[in-house]
Amino acid sequence: MSTVELRVGTGKGEIATLAQAHDAISRLRPSLSASAAEWEAFHRLAARVYAEVSEVDRGHHHEARGYWAIRERRYADYIAETGVVPTSSLDLPGW
Repeated sequence: MSTVELRVGTGKGEIATLAQAHDAISRLRPSLSASAAEWEAFHRLAARVYAEVSEVDRGHHHEARGYWAIRERRYADYIAETGVVPTSSLDLPGW
């Protein structure tokens, strides 16, 4: 995955809501044949965006930070530890 900058905030062109974050992140999703490194980078980016948007979209603070950011970080950590790209959160230990 090439270097991508997603800006979170309230300015023009910035991601300000959880819905906008979902949309922006989904457009960056790697192909199913992408390497584990690409998938790990994608999930780390997604975790960062969700954590940041939780501070801007206060109505979705707990969902963005407490669910989405943690979920994406767990995917990234799993890939980093195992080199395996899970096909479902059911593949992650403890879920």
